[in-house]
Amino acid sequence: MKPIPLIGHETWLKRIRTRTVRGRAAYYAMYSSYADGIVTDPALMMVPVDDHVVHRGDGVFETLKCVAGGIYNLRGHLERLLRSAEGIRLRTPCNLDELERIIVATAKAGGRPDAQIRVLLTRGPGSLGVNPNDCAEPQLYVVIGEPVRPFMEQRPQGARIGLSRLLPKPPPFAALKTCNYLPNALMAAEGTEQGYDFMVGLAPDDYILEGPTENILAITHDKRLVSPDAPDVLPGTTLDRIITLLDPLMLEGALNRIERRRIARAELMGAREVWICGTSHDLVAVTRVEETAVGDGTPGSLYTQLAPLLADDIRSNDLLRTHFHEI
Repeated sequence: MKPIPLIGHETWLKRIRTRTVRGRAAYYAMYSSYADGIVTDPALMMVPVDDHVVHRGDGVFETLKCVAGGIYNLRGHLERLLRSAEGIRLRTPCNLDELERIIVATAKAGGRPDAQIRVLLTRGPGSLGVNPNDCAEPQLYVVIGEPVRPFMEQRPQGARIGLSRLLPKPPPFAALKTCNYLPNALMAAEGTEQGYDFMVGLAPDDYILEGPTENILAITHDKRLVSPDAPDVLPGTTLDRIITLLDPLMLEGALNRIERRRIARAELMGAREVWICGTSHDLVAVTRVEETAVGDGTPGSLYTQLAPLLADDIRSNDLLRTHFHEI
């Protein structure tokens, strides 16, 4: 039997640098408040093993996108991050302006105009126990990585979604973006195993909830847009922008009203259009719910009007884009 070696830090780093993991995304830069600096070597992008985010999921996070050198809706994401932190009684290591400055500096160090940004605010290192009071101070990590290509760019014909009976996070945790994402991860795995593009949670009383990382919207035949809201689901930053961008369609009469409420399974199955939305994939037309076609089985007319508006908002709305030169 081969002995397990005791190795020093140079050998440790050498081995990490030479490891390859099939399908692993690329990472361009990381900021760590624990190290008080930014690194661009992926082998150095580490978190202390006794940070309670590692062994307890005790932390909150946000995922943002950088497109053409601008971070989209940075303030909206950070405001939600701070609400989530408050919800789990996690104090922040810096104020909002400093948080923005750190994120922009890390994105600039990553050297890519298009990237995905992950912000993690954690309870911090302290012990392998469960009590958060073991942790002396919270930590902030910012990771700049390879962007996710939006689903509709890859599959313009639309998505097929499944309905999952996996028990979701209950309120109030459903409305907080904590790092405990095990139900979400298992739901995503279930979708892959069953051949669906996305999964959406179904409550025990047959009401629709949300996907692993996406909100869901339904357009009824009497021109109402319906989407679940907190405390049953996480309030979506992309969903909020979509509702704002729908104002012209409301004025034109393409929609009668917007309702933030629960959606019954039967209502979803009979909808005129169904969409899912989120930071990574923007807006996705759902053309089939399990074996049932949505509308005529192709992306609907409201989707085709709204999708370019959202794409333009992400790429060109300077009121919501934080450019690197603002550091």
